[in-house]
Amino acid sequence: MNLKRTMCAILAASMLTTGIVLTQNTASAQTVTTPVTAASTENMPTTGAAANIVDGNILHCFDWKYNDIAQEMPNIAAAGFTSVQTSPAQPDGSDTWWWLYQPTGFYVGSNGLGTKEDLQNMINAAKQYNIKVIVDVVANHLRGDGTGVAENMNRNNHGDYWHENIGSAKDGDRYSVTHGDIGMADINSEHPEVQQIVLGYTKELQNMGVAGIRWDAAKHIGLPSEGCDFWKVVTSQGMYHYGEILNNPGVFDEAAKNCYREYTQYIGVTDSQYGMDTRNDIGSGKCIGGYANLGSETDTNLPANKLVYWAESHDNWCNNDDWGYSWWASQEQIDRAYAIVATRNGIPALYFSRPGSTRKDDIKIGQKGSTAFQSAAVAEVNKFKNVSVGQADYYTSTGECASITRKGGGAVIVKATGGGQVSVPNGGSYAKPGQYKDHVSGNEFTVTADTISGNVGDSGIAVLYEGSEPDTSTSQDTSTSQDTSTSTSQDTSTSVSGGSVNIYFDNSAYNWSSVYCYIYMTPSGENAKWPGVKLEKDSATGLYKYNADAYKNGFAMFSDGAENTSNRYPADQDPGLEIGGKSKVFGAGNSWVDTDDNKQTTTESDKPSDTAVNTDSGTSTDTGTSTDTPKEVDVLMGDANSDNKVNLRDASITLKSAVKKADLTGKAFAAGDIDGNGQITAADSLGIQRFDVGYPSDTIGKTVKKAV
Repeated sequence: MNLKRTMCAILAASMLTTGIVLTQNTASAQTVTTPVTAASTENMPTTGAAANIVDGNILHCFDWKYNDIAQEMPNIAAAGFTSVQTSPAQPDGSDTWWWLYQPTGFYVGSNGLGTKEDLQNMINAAKQYNIKVIVDVVANHLRGDGTGVAENMNRNNHGDYWHENIGSAKDGDRYSVTHGDIGMADINSEHPEVQQIVLGYTKELQNMGVAGIRWDAAKHIGLPSEGCDFWKVVTSQGMYHYGEILNNPGVFDEAAKNCYREYTQYIGVTDSQYGMDTRNDIGSGKCIGGYANLGSETDTNLPANKLVYWAESHDNWCNNDDWGYSWWASQEQIDRAYAIVATRNGIPALYFSRPGSTRKDDIKIGQKGSTAFQSAAVAEVNKFKNVSVGQADYYTSTGECASITRKGGGAVIVKATGGGQVSVPNGGSYAKPGQYKDHVSGNEFTVTADTISGNVGDSGIAVLYEGSEPDTSTSQDTSTSQDTSTSTSQDTSTSVSGGSVNIYFDNSAYNWSSVYCYIYMTPSGENAKWPGVKLEKDSATGLYKYNADAYKNGFAMFSDGAENTSNRYPADQDPGLEIGGKSKVFGAGNSWVDTDDNKQTTTESDKPSDTAVNTDSGTSTDTGTSTDTPKEVDVLMGDANSDNKVNLRDASITLKSAVKKADLTGKAFAAGDIDGNGQITAADSLGIQRFDVGYPSDTIGKTVKKAV
């Protein structure tokens, strides 16, 4: 994607009220720890993914020269990758990376990555290691100023090959998204001759041995239901295809779901939402609550092999001057997030080779990026996936630690921070019980039908699979065990007396006419069809109560009925609140806290607030004795940089405040605290991001009176 892309491409996605990225990456992009050497390829586990890109993982050799990729191929194979992805091979980008995304034609030409011969040599080298090659293709537009564009696409000769200028693409207006420009004139993808020209290019790549195509700006190219047969035509040669769809397909709600469903009839789609959620949670010291295909943007019923995951992409990293965010994350944090997304059955994950610079105009074409992919942790995650082809996966999270198990196989354990002793769920009893040696650290792990216990090394990632000759003498019979609740695997040391898990709703803060609780489980299961179960008020506490023993490891959502779209939390399309095996109270300010049933005598709104001290974090020099009375002023909600606008610059400064890289005070603090909980968190930043791309909000962008 090009740097001139409008904010509709913003960081994909995201949503959740979970924390966000993290500490500044201070290490060099070339730093490698505990490398896997090429010599280890002979011991690499065999893979069933030889014919299917979707069964393995992809190394994104962003901006690498073809010759550098070829030379690195032994190490790429040693690290367990089964595919590599190159930047665009079209002519004739040079200098800064984004010029590759303004090509001059549809054919393999010389650019800053090398010549056609160089590409062919790299493909031949990849074949020696049974590695597939994916090439990035730009088909929505060509060079913005039209200079040097090939004769068969030149606007002077073929004006009908281009859409009329209707202005910039705008999310919320699908026609605008598919016909408007994104900094460059928009190609008429509906034209049959254009489709044949692009198809010819894909066949040229296929004849060279390219196995797959990544389609840049795919959401800006229409669908058959919209009168455009582009995807039908250009995918007809049978290669692997996936498209870049950041954030959403340009529309929301049911329209977005329909778009995704139609796209996946022809190509895979990027789930940038899930990758960002995972990365942000790791940055906040926790592991994401569960799998959520395409996050909040679409339904969870899309075929797994039509999704592509990542922990970060070049859009996240290379656009930090505009809206890129993953540069906040250290490589170690990215690797932990990658370990989560890269272990899903049948969904390929992209590992991004970071360039040495974080500034978009300093990232040059042809500069080899980080070789952090050689770390033992990343390599073993890939090998785990390779030996687990076809085995169903099961994801569970204790909050601080994630467990990804494969049915009849092993497991990957990820700690959000640090290393150390863990005891986590054996989700679905999928991992085969026995004694294992962690392939990353060499530490011993014990797997039972219910739990996985051991010491995770400093990488925060443990990988367990047969090949370390697990001792199965302690194996338990798991043939009938399908208890998705993982009831014995969670830490219940603070749960309520008697082991009962209850959900409470404090309606005094909301005054809903009725209260419903909907609980869903991962990967499947629910307490009732939406809107769930209608709650009754508990006479002992004055709160609405629901016994959730059967769903203690699910995710809760509240509403006042199926027809009301405003009285609900979390918001429509946002993930539910993790129960985590403990009784919870949902109270004022959307708080979600543990509770002891035996001591439940006051409502949440009666409790003293522990965030009140944050109402003036900027001007008080003596917080212990200050008696200043806060005054009410007009505050434009979301305007955290006080420029009377609400946009991604506010999201950026709010994010920096959340990770203690900036200090918002007074009116700026009040504007940034969009959820009104008395603190600046990643949720505030994400809310502003969503508002910037068109999501409606009852608070953001509105001027209100607040005490500062």
